[in-house]
Amino acid sequence: MEQEQKGRVLEVNLDDFSCSENIIDKELVKFLLGGPGFAIDYLLREKIYEMEAFSKKNPLVFMTGLLTGTAYPCSGFFSVSAKSPLTNIYGEGLSAGFFGAQLRKVFTGLIFKEKAETPVYLFIDDENYELRNASELWGLETKSTIQELQAKLGKDFRVACIGPAGEKQLPLAAIINDHGRAVGRCGMGAIMGSKNLKAIAVRSKAKIKYYEEQKFRELSKYLFQAFKESPMAGIMHSIGTNGIDYFEMIADVPHKNWELGKWREVSKIAGSVVAKKMLVRLRPCYLCPFSCGRKVAITEGPYTINEAAGPEYETVAAFGSMCLNSNIESIAFLNDLCNRMGVDTISTGCTVAFAISCFEKGILTEEDIGFALEWGNPDAIVKLTELICNNEGIGKILSQGTRKAARQLGKGADTLLVEVKGLEVPMHDPRANYALGLQYATANRGACHLRGFGSDIYSGFAKFQKPFGVAEEVPLQLRTVDNPDFAKDIAIGQNLSEVNNALGICRQTFSSGSQILENNFELLLDAIYYLTGLRYSLHELLEVGERIFNLKRLFNVRCGITRTDDRIPQKLQLPLSEGLVKNKVLTIDAMLEEYYKYRGWDQDGIPTKDKLMELKIIEY
Repeated sequence: MEQEQKGRVLEVNLDDFSCSENIIDKELVKFLLGGPGFAIDYLLREKIYEMEAFSKKNPLVFMTGLLTGTAYPCSGFFSVSAKSPLTNIYGEGLSAGFFGAQLRKVFTGLIFKEKAETPVYLFIDDENYELRNASELWGLETKSTIQELQAKLGKDFRVACIGPAGEKQLPLAAIINDHGRAVGRCGMGAIMGSKNLKAIAVRSKAKIKYYEEQKFRELSKYLFQAFKESPMAGIMHSIGTNGIDYFEMIADVPHKNWELGKWREVSKIAGSVVAKKMLVRLRPCYLCPFSCGRKVAITEGPYTINEAAGPEYETVAAFGSMCLNSNIESIAFLNDLCNRMGVDTISTGCTVAFAISCFEKGILTEEDIGFALEWGNPDAIVKLTELICNNEGIGKILSQGTRKAARQLGKGADTLLVEVKGLEVPMHDPRANYALGLQYATANRGACHLRGFGSDIYSGFAKFQKPFGVAEEVPLQLRTVDNPDFAKDIAIGQNLSEVNNALGICRQTFSSGSQILENNFELLLDAIYYLTGLRYSLHELLEVGERIFNLKRLFNVRCGITRTDDRIPQKLQLPLSEGLVKNKVLTIDAMLEEYYKYRGWDQDGIPTKDKLMELKIIEY
């Protein structure tokens, strides 16, 4: 039976506890798909770029993707968007687990407006929903919050919440769901805390409506099995995302706050070591055949943890190689600490590495910190992270993120920064992949490896050339070239990433599992049709991604972003003195020039009127 695909969004006014339901019609679904597409549409129409990040007028927008919660593999993703308190531009984070899939059954999205006078949480049980008192939950860590709510409401409720860091409105604060899945970047947890919103608990027994359900389920079953049998699934089962020893071989891993080209201790913090020393079991997200998540435990020593989420690659690099810390137990402990307190492990680990650099240069002293900071000292790294998470001592400065901390510290601290638009650079070194540098420079939320496929295309994890005309795997000697031809690849990869996120599915289904979709990308188009009755061509689908990307750029332009902000950090323009890319000087000038032309932007990086008309977004 045909079902008209609509979305239902709940707007919650935290000031007066009023709620209203709004329908997202089929035309907007066709125009923007879902997820961050719906979020940026709302933020632009409400002119949120004019607001201060911590203004109660800055809304917090939760959105599920078009495929979220369906029978499609790896479809557990949801997004959270607002003006970022870390970067003061468009902010966005995504998370998987099971919360988004549960929410999608009853609401496409939630928009939180204004601010509650006292702590509250949102209770949703199918058609019953209300704001409830959360005073007894305030101050609890995220794990305890989830446990308390499930004990009170039922184990089948899924919870997204903030920890003490979000309550204290730290710009590094994250939103945590399903015991270790995180909306990590851009400080969305701080916005949630600023509204006195502690948690959202949701349960639904409703069924997703399909246009052609049997065909959708048959296709989903085929894809699930194909992904499960793919080589990448075997790798994920074995080591999760932590392939740091492989990344080291292709010069992808940052060391000592981006100062070293290689580090002999990498093998001590590899995924295989985690599997051998502390793995309890795999922890897949909703309908996931890859199972990159894992549960770990450490039963002895100074860093004991009782069954917590295992560290992903980004966390291992941020608290490991970036800090020259080869103690894998401390890294797992730090991952759990950040999850419990509710902070982003990437930005926090980068901030710790930045602080150690400052200590080494004499910008910070033992008197400033309370103890000595040394490279590779796990105890000092843990102590400093605790100060950041608790906003205590020197942590009051560092918890603001590296850009704001450098401004406050002075004494040349800005020369030690590695951030783009205020967001700390993730754990893939663009000096081994100049095209990735272009992606970092132009990503809308700041430096990001997950808002494009530059790190995949140019290191052999994905080959999109068949359906998209994007480059095949590029040899290292060509990756370290300012090649204008790569600009098109990066732009297409960014557009494709927006499609990925708007659909609410894991990027593994595009990149790691690309041998399935690469040969027949029509399968994804068929899935959208069987769910919605909307038939896209591949060109039309990519145009949606381009539309979403340009809308985010418009938001940022109105926040003051220009060409000068599309840059590579000064520290990353310094060549490494050793390693596979020794003496390579990262530049993106030629690529950036070509990128603007391909995007249809002017020389200042602003989308032209012709481009806005072409994408039908001139009214924004």
